[in-house]
Amino acid sequence: MTTSDPDLSGLETDVCVVGGGATALYGALLCARAGRSVVLVSPEPGFEAAGAGISPLLAPPTLGLLAASGIDEQLVAAGRKVLGVDDHGSTGMLSSWRYADHAGIARPYGLTVPTGTTVQALLAELRAQPGATVLTGEGVVSVEQDGRRVLLGFGRTAEQDGGGVPARRRIAARYAVAADGRQSALRELVGVRLEVSAFDRPAWLLVAPDVPGRESVLLVRHRAPRALFTIPTPGPSSAIVWSPSKDQEEQLEQGGPAALAEQIKEVDPELSEWLGTVGGRTSPVMRLGFSLWRAPSWRVGRVLLVGESVHGLHTLGGQGLNQSLQGAASAARAIDAALASRDPAAIEEYERVRRPHVERLQDLQWNLQALGYGTAPAVKGAHEDFIDVMTALPAELVAQLAGGDGRP
Repeated sequence: MTTSDPDLSGLETDVCVVGGGATALYGALLCARAGRSVVLVSPEPGFEAAGAGISPLLAPPTLGLLAASGIDEQLVAAGRKVLGVDDHGSTGMLSSWRYADHAGIARPYGLTVPTGTTVQALLAELRAQPGATVLTGEGVVSVEQDGRRVLLGFGRTAEQDGGGVPARRRIAARYAVAADGRQSALRELVGVRLEVSAFDRPAWLLVAPDVPGRESVLLVRHRAPRALFTIPTPGPSSAIVWSPSKDQEEQLEQGGPAALAEQIKEVDPELSEWLGTVGGRTSPVMRLGFSLWRAPSWRVGRVLLVGESVHGLHTLGGQGLNQSLQGAASAARAIDAALASRDPAAIEEYERVRRPHVERLQDLQWNLQALGYGTAPAVKGAHEDFIDVMTALPAELVAQLAGGDGRP
């Protein structure tokens, strides 16, 4: 069911999910498929269109989860298979691995997929669930809770109409999920503040047609302090992420694609030459800043914080969306267990199991040489610490995601 009917001034439901992205939709879908009534409320008037947005890498564990939701065919049709990683240092190859070399993984490849395609596929599945209601164009403006339920108020926010108004709709839910991103309004309303750590090194992004004949792998060329990452994306094209030395940054800001092509000549001469031939077919150069963020708690009473509302990672390793989607699955399973057992303590398993895993990833990223200005020659691949994370889940997470019913 999809509606924006203002007459729906009050609703009661098992779960209310706040957010309109893939994380929110996936969490709501899993709750609905477990037989729970679900209301998803997106502050935006619509959802991202298929084919729109960036194309992050979905790793095999996440692909396995999404396939169980019935959207595998759409993702594979719209996406680009990434077979593994080749990581080069100053003196040659540091590491080379392929997903297919890892036994027991859900898929022998990663997949870069436009975020809008994932959103629309999940939205179609959610709308097909009889116990699901989808509301759009309303932001959460108030929240109260007791030992039995959460009472959420929704209306047009100050950002939407220039002046907040009282809630026009109230939803009473047994549990609520904040999946509304880094600027989460629901997280703010329950009083949780993020702890943010900014990386001091920016990067510059350019999307260009693929160099002919290259294998579809994530390619890293790390000649400290410079680092070049080339990620296969649908098109076929490649997202080129360049971290220059400090003395090259100002020139890059002013020079656009031609300056980037010139700067990478020593690191990847073939790509540099190719960019010179496809100059009119590339995107503009975009400066990227990176940070990590954490929250001191992933739950306040019956409100669970999921995905980027509670944690953020560097784009290296492609684990931001992966951890968010996996987190949505963990939260949905924990909610279902709490509702089935009528024991609110079951909800604590969500944070207990997932949080150490995510924060370990954050710690690994924070200390990676390739993400800083260090000049010592690289001695290991930038992704070596992520190989296990990108191919398999820890046993305790697998058990949590199975939810007691044998599903991934």
